[in-house]
Amino acid sequence: MISVIVPIYNSKNTLERCVRSLSSQTEGDLEIILVDDGSTDGSGALCSALSREDVRIRVIHKENGGVSSARNAGIEAAKGEYLMFSDSDDYVEPQMAEKLLEGIGEDDIAICGFHHHYQGRDIVRIPSVPGHSGEENFLSLYGQGFMNMPWNKLYRRELAGRFDESLNLGEDLLFNLDYLRRTDGIAVVKEALCHYIQDDTGASLSSQKRADRLTLAKRIWKESREFYRELSGHEDESGVINARLFQDVLDQVEALPFDQEKTKQEKLGIIEGFCQDRELLEASGKVALKALDYKMIHFCLRRGWIRTAYQLCELRAALVRRRQKASKEE
Repeated sequence: MISVIVPIYNSKNTLERCVRSLSSQTEGDLEIILVDDGSTDGSGALCSALSREDVRIRVIHKENGGVSSARNAGIEAAKGEYLMFSDSDDYVEPQMAEKLLEGIGEDDIAICGFHHHYQGRDIVRIPSVPGHSGEENFLSLYGQGFMNMPWNKLYRRELAGRFDESLNLGEDLLFNLDYLRRTDGIAVVKEALCHYIQDDTGASLSSQKRADRLTLAKRIWKESREFYRELSGHEDESGVINARLFQDVLDQVEALPFDQEKTKQEKLGIIEGFCQDRELLEASGKVALKALDYKMIHFCLRRGWIRTAYQLCELRAALVRRRQKASKEE
């Protein structure tokens, strides 16, 4: 049996879509564990109502403790041989559980592709691996961004650890690195089987502001480097792991024009701080960035061109706003 764990906090508007996509799975041998993490908008009552429609749905009501706390409560309650996770604002394809179960075979984890819904676009992302060695496959999936999340994977419950409840950024990747330390093989399912809805209003978990984001990003970077050393016996010379750190930093820089609470001088000060950070400077020498906007801003940061970097971000922000406007008019 597969135990599907859904952490829920104030997601009444999207919860039913998520749960019905799970109830409609072609793989019927599963339990759906809805963890109501102290919701105040009626999500808890909706969970109970949905559970009366499907005997496979179990509901846990708990005090608010954050998404990691909710997922851990689900893991502790799970009875299945396998674990899946879904976020309450996302939904999945009907064959997701079946195809992940077929895909995992004798391996210990299966990873599939997904639809990334953001700013009016549906970006289909499919994982690929070179297949030459475990370290190359890991690095490939890491660089493609498929190791960051739990909701596109099937895990063996007996190997699963716990999510770090002290973190609010990067805890998913750290959970996966911890899990991979106890596994032998990664299975890749080359289909987009789930739908990740990224809210660009600032309300979603991935969009919220965090003052300690750089500190957390550097912790993730260090632990990823250590994991790769354990796996391969040497440092990552490709720059893929360094790129993860810089993508976090560049995301913060690119978000500055949208921040209405800071003055332009304060925003320039933030960029200057990134330019002077010793560990960022250490990592900046070899970075495998792919996106053109990342490459251009990274080029400016390495040279201390603070105002030019911010001007590029302003230009990008103007293009994003224009695209959002056009999408709404359609």
